[in-house]
Parts: sequence; C-alpha cells; structure tokens
Amino acid sequence: MQYCDRLIVFLQQNLRYSNIQENLHASTDPYWHMMKQLAGLSDQFQNKTLIASNEYLDITTALFLNIEGDLRDLEKVLKRVPDEYSMDQTPACSALIKVVADNDDILFAHNTGFGYRKMLRIEKKYTFPWQLTSKSSDTIPGHTISMSSYPGKLVSLDDFYLTSTGLAITETTIENSNDSLWNLVRPDSAPLTWIRGMVATRLAVTSPQWVDYFGKLNSGTYNNQWMVLDYKLFAPGSAIGKNTLWILEQMPNITKAKDVSAYLQNKKYWGSYNVAFFPAIFNISGQPDMVKKYGNYYSYDMSPRAKIFRREQSKVEDVDTMLRLMRYNNYTHDPASRCNCTPPYNPVYAIAARYDLLDPKGSYDVPKMFRRAGGAIDMKLTNYAMFKSLEFIAINGPPFHPNSSVLPPFQWSTSGFQDLHEGHPDKWMFGPTYHRWNSSPNL
Repeated sequence: MQYCDRLIVFLQQNLRYSNIQENLHASTDPYWHMMKQLAGLSDQFQNKTLIASNEYLDITTALFLNIEGDLRDLEKVLKRVPDEYSMDQTPACSALIKVVADNDDILFAHNTGFGYRKMLRIEKKYTFPWQLTSKSSDTIPGHTISMSSYPGKLVSLDDFYLTSTGLAITETTIENSNDSLWNLVRPDSAPLTWIRGMVATRLAVTSPQWVDYFGKLNSGTYNNQWMVLDYKLFAPGSAIGKNTLWILEQMPNITKAKDVSAYLQNKKYWGSYNVAFFPAIFNISGQPDMVKKYGNYYSYDMSPRAKIFRREQSKVEDVDTMLRLMRYNNYTHDPASRCNCTPPYNPVYAIAARYDLLDPKGSYDVPKMFRRAGGAIDMKLTNYAMFKSLEFIAINGPPFHPNSSVLPPFQWSTSGFQDLHEGHPDKWMFGPTYHRWNSSPNL
C-alpha cells in the first residue's frame, strides 16, 4: 500500500472514531459538541453531505487544508519515503512573550516558519456564538477569535489566536528524533491537533483550562510547545500573578504542562524556539542524542535563538523594539549565528530564519540545512491595549534590509526556485500592518 493510501485509511479511521464520540457525547459534553460543530464547518466548506448513519463519506480537500500541521508528523507515522515534496522541514518558528518596564505591558509575538509558497495570508476574525452543548442554551466562552491564517483554513495553523475569553495562544513545533514514538500514534486515540487546538480555544476561560482541554486527548501529531497567556489577569504596573502564563508540550503518548507565570515575572520574558522546555519531553524525543551528535543547535539553553533571546530581550521597551527583535537576522555578524560550517555562519541561526540564504555550495553542521524557499514568513504582535480589540500588528514575508546584499528582500523572479506561488507579489518588501476590526468583542 502506498503512503497516500495509508494516509486515507488513517484519516477515515480517525474521522470515524471522532464521529462516534460526537454522536455519543455531544448532547452533554461541550468538548465533543465543539468537535461536531467544527467538523460541520469543514463539511459545509466542501458542500459535503452525510450518509444516513452520519458517518463521513470521504476525505475532503477542506480537511487536507486544515490538517497540514498534523500531516508533517503523519508522514513519519505512516513511513512516507522522504522526497522534495515532503512536509518534514526543519522548523523555524519563534515566539516571545515580553514584560516591559515596571510590568507596564506584556507583548506577545510569533514568527511562523514555513515554506515561502505559503505566504498568501489572511487575518481572520470569527464570531460564532454556539451553544455549549446541543441541549444547552449557554454560549461558548470563546465565541470570538481573531487569528493569522491562510485561504481556505478554518484554523490559524501558525498558530496565533486572540480570544474573547482574554487568552492569547501560540506555539512553536518541537521535534521528535525518537522514531519509536511514532509507533504509539493510533487513529482511534484522539482527534488531530488542528481541531483539538480550536476546541480548547473556544471552550477555555483560563490558561489552565486551555491546557486541560487540549491535553484531554493526545493524537501525537503536530507536537508543539503551546503558550497560553491570560490578559485578564494582567494589570499594568502590577506583578505577574499565577495562572497568567501556562505552557504545554506534547509528544506521542505524553504531555507536560506547567504554570510559568513566576518565571515570566522573574525573567521578564518567555522565549520559544522549537526546543522542548520540559526535561521529560526533551529526553523522550531523543534530543540529548541530537545534542551529542550535532551540538547546541538542539540544546534548550544554548541553541542560537535561546542565546539571542536571552541577550536581546532586555532591549525591548515597546512595540517597535519588540518588532525589531522578532525580525532580527544579523547572521554574518552575530556570534550566535556562527557555526562549524562553510561559510562560517548560518542565516537560519536567527530569530527570523532565511533558508533561502544558505549557500548552495556550503557545508553545514546539522541535518536538513540546504537552500530552499523557506524560513520566517511573517511576524504577529499584540500587546495589552491592542488585545482589548483582539487586534495585532502583522508583517508578511521574510525579514530583510532594503538595500542589503546580505539580507535582501526575497524575490521569486530572481530566486531560482520553482515552487508554485500563484497570487503572490514578486518581491516581498512589506512593512508592518495594523488592521482594525469593525467591531469590538467587549472584553
């Protein structure tokens, strides 16, 4: 059986499992009622009908659009032979939560690491005042959500969510280098991460509630470090209290979560850069062996972005300085970007990575370092004031300096890449955009 056939069978089994649980529990359990509602949106997008037993007839294009993050790991679970179309790329997402001045503000920002073909973007705001269950008249707490997203997707995928419950939610993907863990992934163990994340976002009122909803079941796919910041608990000028910031990390068959509000208060920042924080997750995912083989690129404390965040975060004073840090890439001069390579620096070793600037004739010291159309494709940033309206500043495209030959704007026509990019501008040289919604969620 070919990979695509194995994938279809897995997805059919997973949807059947979810459908059974929804039909059994949607009338009494908000978790499964939300699963059913979101599955219904996906069906409507595809104009799909159900057979009499309410089971899915097929695997739709709409579903494939939304499970892109999960597919990255399903390729390994189902033993796809890697090729140029594989989704398994070295991640390059960066996130930073920064307390400024005397606790005057909390800035919340994220860069997405992805292929440049994905740079057709949409800011979305959903208002769905759904009932908690099919028999309840109560409205879900997360009835209004704004997010960075893509055409055709029901979810963010980045992920970057601002919600009517006062929660800001984001993640960076963490790698699994322990292939034996993929044997634990089963289609009848949990809904996939794309929909579990949205269900938690719609139902949770607090950060610990969010990690409880998300961690209730574990698909073992799209394994991330999630960060959930509760802006309701923040008062400018006051100390950061407990339950303000929680994190959760997932690997197949294991999740770990913790209130890290005290860390945020003491260190004044939380950085996330595709490396697991919890020793249990770091160890079981095989990262100690990767550090031994390839060095600090895989280290939590000593990886390039860990060093840069630690060094530069104290310089963040406001939105503008935070924006500059999130777009930071000074790879030819920054000591943290140096490597045992030819040339002796790496444009991926930066807060905003540029894989396209890797030397095609170069030799690099970690796996999967080859020139391709990928890297940091955006930046999203909110703060206490903007969050009240579920608004954020966004930049689309890789980082650049306008007149630089070292960090030039990315341009399809001169790049030599053949990736499909219909609807894209040729040259990606865009500044910040602050989109204001027409209505307020009344936070």
